[in-house]
Amino acid sequence: MLIIADENIPYVQTAFASVGEVRTVVGRQLTRAVLAEAEILLVRSITAVNMELLAGSAVRFVGTATIGYDHVDLAYLTQQGIGFANAPGCNAIAAAEYVISALLVVAERQGFELPQKTVGIIGCGNVGSRVLTRLRALGVECLVCDPPLQEQTGGAAWTNLDTVLSAADIVTVHVPLTIGGAYPTYHLISAAALAKLKPAVILINTSRGQVVDEVALWHQLVSAPEMTVILDVWQNEPGINSALLQRAAVGTPHIAGYSLEGKLRGTEMLYTAVCEYFNQAASWPPAAGVCLPLPPLTRLSFSVSVEDQVAIQMAVLACYDVRRDDAALRLISAQHKLDVQFDNLRKHYPVRREFSSVEVELPGSKQTLANQLRGLGFKVVKVDR
Repeated sequence: MLIIADENIPYVQTAFASVGEVRTVVGRQLTRAVLAEAEILLVRSITAVNMELLAGSAVRFVGTATIGYDHVDLAYLTQQGIGFANAPGCNAIAAAEYVISALLVVAERQGFELPQKTVGIIGCGNVGSRVLTRLRALGVECLVCDPPLQEQTGGAAWTNLDTVLSAADIVTVHVPLTIGGAYPTYHLISAAALAKLKPAVILINTSRGQVVDEVALWHQLVSAPEMTVILDVWQNEPGINSALLQRAAVGTPHIAGYSLEGKLRGTEMLYTAVCEYFNQAASWPPAAGVCLPLPPLTRLSFSVSVEDQVAIQMAVLACYDVRRDDAALRLISAQHKLDVQFDNLRKHYPVRREFSSVEVELPGSKQTLANQLRGLGFKVVKVDR
């Protein structure tokens, strides 16, 4: 069985060796000719999977190692009897950690602490729910808007979109990209929505670029320069709007979910789905698990004199500092072939580990800080000092 896979899916050669022959390709260069004899196609979000790509191929199963699947024509797959799987939640922890890192960077620049702000979370699925958990662990008041989830669950814990937009000091967006249906999200953050925001709002988008109307956002930033924007996703990737990048407080090349652990979860979820679909016994990962490389940072140790907010800032940014990715994107923004350079940043992204890979030593008296760090995902060890 021939498997064509995006070269940026980690461990794909090892994981799928027992299923068939694996050939890796550049995701944006994947063509129908490459797929002629393939029965399994494994992609990431940069590959549009539709009739134009698949017609006449032997593909029987498509998997995307991503949470979202707006790049896949599910109706066509169903019509053709082609199996499908995505990887819901695989990189949700990493994306939530990105939001925390970015907010702490902006808080330091602007001289505030997160508990002083009200955060509006639009979309409370895999990513949004994890952002909510982490912010609440830090004592931050959150307003949550998710109409589809509210419809499913009921209850009074929800806030309507207009209230979130007008009342929140920080708005972070975590919705799938949907064009039609009861709750479309294409240009959800429109000119009308932007007009409802506080003038000095902090707006974060790590979902999909098309969720925000970039033309309207540009005009809003010109008319309300006190507004702060954090963007990981862009409307015309990889040919992003470099002028908008210059206006953004933080701009990164669609890497919010790019932790090694998140990528590995995506591979494992696709492997399990493929084995189930083709009725094969799963043999990966092995019983001992996958041996991840030692992270650059394994342990932090704080004394009893450290202030809680200082320790949180130090721990988060020592593990993942979003300014590194922001600087890398700005460095290439003035270069020729920005689209190629954008993809290269993603292709050659340095190994990034999640907070759970770091053990934090704390004196037993720092119980509040211990709870906050655990809420963020760190391993906490109490020591006598």
